[in-house]
Amino acid sequence: MKVITLFFLVLLLAGCQAVPLPTIAPQANVPIPPPPTSPVTPAGMVTLATITPTPPAGAYLIFAPKGIPAGVVSAIDQAIQQSPGRFAWTSDEGAAHVHLALNSGEPLATWVYALAAPFATVADEADLADVQAAWQGSGPQPLLLGKDDAQTLALWWQGTPPVTDQERGTLQIVPAGELISRLWDSRPAWTILPFDALTPELKVLRLAGQSPLDKEFDPAGYPLTLNVGLTGDSQAVAELRALWPGRVTNRDPQQLTYVAMTGVTALVRATAYQMELNGILYPGEEVGPVLRAADIAHISNEVAFAADCPPPDPVGGTTFCSSTSYLDLLTDIGTDVVELTGNHVNDWGADNLSATLDMYDAAGMTYFGGGRDLAEAEQPLTLTHNGNRIAFVGCNPVGPSYAWASTFAAGSQPCDYAALYDQIASLREEGYLVIATQQYLEIYDYAPTGQQALDFQALAEAGAAAVSGSQGHHAQGFAFHEGAFIHYGLGNLFFDQMDALGTRQTFVDNYVIYQGRLLSVDLWTGLIENYARPRLMTSDERGQLLRATFAASGW
Repeated sequence: MKVITLFFLVLLLAGCQAVPLPTIAPQANVPIPPPPTSPVTPAGMVTLATITPTPPAGAYLIFAPKGIPAGVVSAIDQAIQQSPGRFAWTSDEGAAHVHLALNSGEPLATWVYALAAPFATVADEADLADVQAAWQGSGPQPLLLGKDDAQTLALWWQGTPPVTDQERGTLQIVPAGELISRLWDSRPAWTILPFDALTPELKVLRLAGQSPLDKEFDPAGYPLTLNVGLTGDSQAVAELRALWPGRVTNRDPQQLTYVAMTGVTALVRATAYQMELNGILYPGEEVGPVLRAADIAHISNEVAFAADCPPPDPVGGTTFCSSTSYLDLLTDIGTDVVELTGNHVNDWGADNLSATLDMYDAAGMTYFGGGRDLAEAEQPLTLTHNGNRIAFVGCNPVGPSYAWASTFAAGSQPCDYAALYDQIASLREEGYLVIATQQYLEIYDYAPTGQQALDFQALAEAGAAAVSGSQGHHAQGFAFHEGAFIHYGLGNLFFDQMDALGTRQTFVDNYVIYQGRLLSVDLWTGLIENYARPRLMTSDERGQLLRATFAASGW
């Protein structure tokens, strides 16, 4: 039996009063093409089949074996065009002056792969030995691969994959365009694919304690990092290396943006009481590091700050304000974006909401979904980070009416769905990745109602890449629609509802955006303690929440 000499570089209770929501049929939407649902070849990539002209006399010949990532081949082809006639491709390995090789030779490129499973997977990690066993046909669960990725593994791990759409034990090669659907049909199942080919329908699993989704990811210590090098004639290698543009990789940290989305925040009642007892920063002790790590941390703060806000009553009613000192909590957890769609924003008067917006401005926080008047409330928030253009839009369809902004008063944005659909479509057309939120009718169940599903899906049909429910005091399930990621309700983040498990469970959805595309969504799960402070769930608690929300999602 052939020994695999991989080494470590290789593979890989009641809180808010609800106003009855009118039945709103989705409007006519702008048709949009969904993002890819299977591994894709980034624009501009080429294969050897497209670059096999007759080589000019005297040119150095380059050979790329099957399995070299197409992106590396494309980068080389672009480089050699700078020196016409000096280099050419060949399919004759023996005639080549330069060979591309995996994990040897003069370093050229680093390609990161990911071990992934269907999003509706409870497990968070896997063992490399089990994955390699699946490649050999005898693993604990199926390993489904696209043909190109199977050829890379054959070159990398050794072994010959079966032909397309054939099986060898636990290994299966699937046709292009079918990987995602076949993977979901085969649950539990794994796949391995390039980092930049991920989609939100997939969950990235950790290997050797690492995930390529990690912001502080170390490619050198990750078992699915592949290095491509040059071997052969030293002069030819040196000349080709001189044409190289620098580091080439499919995971460039300078093109990544991390957005942390959260659920309900209301620093009132028993939550505020605990802040007075334990310190203003108490609620964020465990979730704070998660939010501070994000490039853009979102908080949906439903309540305005007020200088005349009375001391908190832990069993008070539902007319809310927060002490101005509580802004220190939002600052401490790294808040970048504040959502204003909440139905309590004007409980203490529109003037206090305007003063709160002044506080956000002074703290360097941006906001959307509300404003000092209706015109400001209707404006999207647009940001650019690492080349990624991101737009936030949000509205409140349920009221109460005094919470809505007007021509002359501050408040949340009421939902004019037709106008919102047009706005989303325009933003997408301008190249923005749109994140749409709603302060929807409060549903105390893991599953969305039928109307809720329709209204959230309509935002996806208009062109939103992600749709997030900001109203959810109770954690809710998910959907994928028209290529968009939908989370119907993330649950309470900072609020005092301790009467039910579902109101204590909370999500932080970490969006990973790469080269303008929502690449993946990583879920942080917490459990609220002492009416105020979400802590990291245990493995059993996390499994319970994921199973409940996946089941409610129809998965």
